[in-house]
Amino acid sequence: MTTGSTIDLALVTNEFSLSANVRFLRASFIALCTALVGCILAFFCRRLFGAARPCPGNGRAAGDDHHFSVRAAWHPGGFGYRNRLGHLSSAGGVFRLSHCAGLVASVVCSLAGLLFGVPYLLSDKTPRIDGKQLELQFEFRAPSTVKIPDQPDGYSIRASLYLDNRQSEFAFIDWDAITENAEQVTIPGRIALLTHSKSRSLLASIGNAEEASQFIELKLPPSPRKEDETWSDWISATQRADLTPVPKLERFAIRYRVQPVDR
Repeated sequence: MTTGSTIDLALVTNEFSLSANVRFLRASFIALCTALVGCILAFFCRRLFGAARPCPGNGRAAGDDHHFSVRAAWHPGGFGYRNRLGHLSSAGGVFRLSHCAGLVASVVCSLAGLLFGVPYLLSDKTPRIDGKQLELQFEFRAPSTVKIPDQPDGYSIRASLYLDNRQSEFAFIDWDAITENAEQVTIPGRIALLTHSKSRSLLASIGNAEEASQFIELKLPPSPRKEDETWSDWISATQRADLTPVPKLERFAIRYRVQPVDR
């Protein structure tokens, strides 16, 4: 087989770029929600600190008095700031302000836990083995009567992973490692495992005709284990993409394994 798989690499790159864009939009949405919550809390924080001590004399809130005092500190003598500092240093003032600050901090931590903790606990996390992400490696065989192009074009040979009967991503086809003999063609490929899906299947396609695509069920648990790192037995396809049965002489066969990878 000829070398080079530029188009397949482009397909995989586009898939990962789409996933990265989705993650960026999700992070931006969470950041905007956090900023909105921060603005609301800042308003209530201002009111709480203002209610910590009523200002004697004119009945205005302590927050206004504090604003006046800080502004007065710029003038010679800083009389207002020293007066305010003396009040804050009293035991009662420190206790009330500490109580307000603790209340606001508790609200912030609780909302942060709800915003980030609950979605994280409910999300489907990437399956791992020994702390590493997993990659599904496969080889599928087709009868030698199937024609393989000399140059990779990204369309003649395709394989896509179906999770719970829904298509997820296209696999990378390693054109450099394709082998062919008088009886069969062996085509290797790989794809990342990103979810704990109850059912997984591979749709292998050679050519653009609908009858050229065949489904093969993968017997993988939702969380692959160490024993799944060894090659499986060869499994034959039983139905096409249109769910019609595949004649025995035309069936594809596949074997697969999972491998931990560093990403």
